[in-house]
Amino acid sequence: MKLSFSTLGCPDWSLEQIADNARTLGFDGVELRTHADGNHLSPDASPAEVARVAALFAARGAKIVSIKGYSTFAHVDDAKVAENQALLRKLVAIARGVGAKFVRTFAGQIPAGADHAAMTQRVADAIRPVAVEAAAQGVRIALEIHDDWCAGAAVMGLVQRIACPAGFGIVYDIHNAFHAKREPWQTTYATIKDHIAYCHLKDGYDAGDGKVHYVMLGAGDLPLNAILARFAADNFASYFSFEWEKKWHPEIESPERAFPHYVHKVRALWREVAARRAGA
Repeated sequence: MKLSFSTLGCPDWSLEQIADNARTLGFDGVELRTHADGNHLSPDASPAEVARVAALFAARGAKIVSIKGYSTFAHVDDAKVAENQALLRKLVAIARGVGAKFVRTFAGQIPAGADHAAMTQRVADAIRPVAVEAAAQGVRIALEIHDDWCAGAAVMGLVQRIACPAGFGIVYDIHNAFHAKREPWQTTYATIKDHIAYCHLKDGYDAGDGKVHYVMLGAGDLPLNAILARFAADNFASYFSFEWEKKWHPEIESPERAFPHYVHKVRALWREVAARRAGA
C-alpha cells in the first residue's frame, strides 16, 4: 500500500509547502484539491499554470496522484449535467497535465422524489463518455462513496452501467461508508473491492448529536486494525489518502500534527498486520 494526503487537510499551505511536506513527511503522493475557489488549484487553470504546478512537484520529488474534483451528476436538469461533464473533462485534462492517475468525482445527492434506479442510469450515462475519454489518456475517474451512494450495491450499479474499468473506479471513503450505517463495512468492502481506485481514510466518532466529530487516526470508532488487516490480506497496493477535513472543520488538529501522526499510525499498523500474517 501507499500513503497520500488530500490538500483539504492543509488549506493554508502553499503548493510549495504541500510538495515539500509530501516528501519530508513520508507520503507517496498528494491528492490535489481542485475547486472553483482556487484552493489549491482552479479547474479553469491555464495549460501554463498546470505545467508550472507539474514542474513544481517534480522539482521537489513529490507526486500528484489524484485531482480532487467536485463534479456531480445526480441532477434532473440536463444543462446542469452537461455543465458537470464539461467540468469533469477539464479535470481529466489537468490530471493528464500533472501526471495524476486519478480524478475524484461525486455522483451527488439524489433529488427528492427521484427514482433511484433511473437516477443511477442517468449518472452512469453522463460519466461513461468521459470515462472512455479518460481511459484513452491514461486517467481513471474515481467516484467517491458519498451521499446516496454509500452502500456497495448502490455504487456498483454505476460501475456496472459505466462498464469501463480502465476509466472508472471507486474512491472507497471508508469512514463515510462506515458512518452512513447502510451496511457492515465488511459487506461494502467485499462488494466493491475489485473496483477500488484508492481509499480515503480518516477517523471520528458519533457523539449522538447526529454529527461526526473528527479525531486523530486511531482515536475514533473506526475499526482500523480489522480494516487494514482485510486490505493487507488482499494485497492492496493503491493509496490510503488521508482526508483530514481541516478546511470544513478548522477546529480540528493542524496538518503539522495530524499528517505525521497519520503516516506513523498507518505504517505501524500495516507492519503489525504483516507480522501477524507471517507468523500465522
